[in-house]
Amino acid sequence: MSEFWDIYDNNRNFTGRTVERGKPMKSNEYHIVVEAIIRNSKGEFLISKRSANKHFPLMWEFTGGSVLASESSYDGAIREAYEELGVDLSKSPYKLFASGIRQFRSFPDFNDIWLFEFDCDINDITLCEGETCDAMWATPQKIREMIAKKEFVEYSEFNFVDKLLGL
Repeated sequence: MSEFWDIYDNNRNFTGRTVERGKPMKSNEYHIVVEAIIRNSKGEFLISKRSANKHFPLMWEFTGGSVLASESSYDGAIREAYEELGVDLSKSPYKLFASGIRQFRSFPDFNDIWLFEFDCDINDITLCEGETCDAMWATPQKIREMIAKKEFVEYSEFNFVDKLLGL
């Protein structure tokens, strides 16, 4: 089934248009992408390993993805966490940690970073076949080491990671 994205102008005003995922967007059109950053009471972050068939294969990352048409940014973050890790964050404390514009390939976006406080056992995680192939709770230091070893997806155009790991 195809996914559709709402299209926004460079001021984040909804244009009334949608586009099918992967189809070309016009100049100065954007969609919304979210990261659902999950931190436990120990200060560790829940990260997942991308499946081999995805862009950035077998690399570790924070959970996230594109917001679907008619979905809010927050609801997209909740959905992505449930789809990719099987966790329900809908009752978890949260905040919009950061937001920025990225020029990712030919699909520019507004990237919203949601930070959720959530505790669970790693054995309670349900990986989504074709999306994720592993998950772990990682300390900020472990994530920094993974970044240095090029094992973690690089968030270079809108870098929130240094600020996040400094919490």
